[in-house]
Amino acid sequence: MAASKTKKHCVTVGGKEYQLPKRLDADAYMHYLEVRDDIMGTERKSGLYTAKQFRDMMECIVELYDNQFTVEELKDRDTGLGVDGIIMEFAAVEIGVGEAVNEKSAKFQANFTSGK
Repeated sequence: MAASKTKKHCVTVGGKEYQLPKRLDADAYMHYLEVRDDIMGTERKSGLYTAKQFRDMMECIVELYDNQFTVEELKDRDTGLGVDGIIMEFAAVEIGVGEAVNEKSAKFQANFTSGK
């Protein structure tokens, strides 16, 4: 049984498509987790993000994409993601990581059961 191929996660900024690196930097991911945890705590209390948290969100996205674009490009009114796109991209990181883990788990399981 072959594992399904997960579509590579991409974002379009400034008219150019950027791919999330196949292997995320561990420090960048830990930074993402810190920002995510801070945001989740605020959401539980008030349901809103602070300006600092939104800036942190944008910085995390840029960092996770290995600085292939800048925060200024990401938030550009005409060619960036827009507020909703930035929030969705930040949330999508966790989905992408989960899909990658699931794919590796399926490969491991297939290899284990076939004796390879």
